[in-house]
Amino acid sequence: MIVVPERQYRKLFLQSDTLAKPVSVLTSALGIHNAASKGHVERTKVLVGEVAVRLELGAEETWTARQAAVLHDIGKIHIPSSILCKPGKLSEHEWEIMRRHPEIGAEMLSGIPGLERVRAAVLAHHERFDGRGYPAGLAGDEIPAEARLISVVDAYDAMTNDRPYRKALSHEEAIAELEAGAGS
Repeated sequence: MIVVPERQYRKLFLQSDTLAKPVSVLTSALGIHNAASKGHVERTKVLVGEVAVRLELGAEETWTARQAAVLHDIGKIHIPSSILCKPGKLSEHEWEIMRRHPEIGAEMLSGIPGLERVRAAVLAHHERFDGRGYPAGLAGDEIPAEARLISVVDAYDAMTNDRPYRKALSHEEAIAELEAGAGS
């Protein structure tokens, strides 16, 4: 169990309370735009919180990771449903549009005081440890820890739930995929 000093707890509590409404409005908008996102966001938030505790992240890092997990796909509000829900493979042009969602999400969060670290995690959640991710091609420790955590949990959730273009993998299959991609 992680013990949070009282002063730090009060700061995080007040920050959470102040930001609860804008975060709720943004996630509701995403759920309206794409119903499948609502379940994905909630599962990702819960799993990120559980993994953060197991990794013994500090209170601030855990709070940041959970908030970023809730908001990591908020930029998809600006992605057409025809792309988000396409049952087949995306064209290269459609992928170009889809790859913009982290930048769009980060821009949406740019005007909300208190979400600077969350914004950085949202922007970097599709970066890859080997530098072949997007949007900036960050590698290794250049990627915020919260974004690295979200990336793994996001991939796990995507693999273990049905998508328009494929059926869900089992827990064991998803873990094998994650292990095969470790370090990349």
